[in-house]
Amino acid sequence: MRTDLERDDFIALLEKLKSDDEADVLAAARDINAKMTVAGVNWDDLLMSQDDVVAESDHSYDEDEEDEDDEESGAEDDGGDDDELNPLSAEEKAEASSLIAAIRNMEISDLTKDELEEYEDDLEHGEFEQMDLRYLRALKTRLSA
Repeated sequence: MRTDLERDDFIALLEKLKSDDEADVLAAARDINAKMTVAGVNWDDLLMSQDDVVAESDHSYDEDEEDEDDEESGAEDDGGDDDELNPLSAEEKAEASSLIAAIRNMEISDLTKDELEEYEDDLEHGEFEQMDLRYLRALKTRLSA
């Protein structure tokens, strides 16, 4: 699973799909879809066959070889999108706060309420990222539908 998706949170959402409460199941399905949309993954990216797992574990990774390839091509590993590294503007922070408040007023699961508290804490401590803002936008759109 990609790093954009927190494995434990994702598994908790999948567990919610077993609930007898249809509202919890629907909320979990929407949360899963929003997280996947923001992370840019599909089910094929998330689910691996046993053959894929064996192939990955058999694949030997030579970091020195990759470094040499990068040096020859002039490529640098920046660790991700430049967009993710840019700090949020004051306007984006205000938008995030507004989205959190709007989502909180909707019918959401307890897990989503906990997530919103974490996002508020991240905003307060300067740890809120562009990816988080995209997630909140997608979540609000999904819940509004």
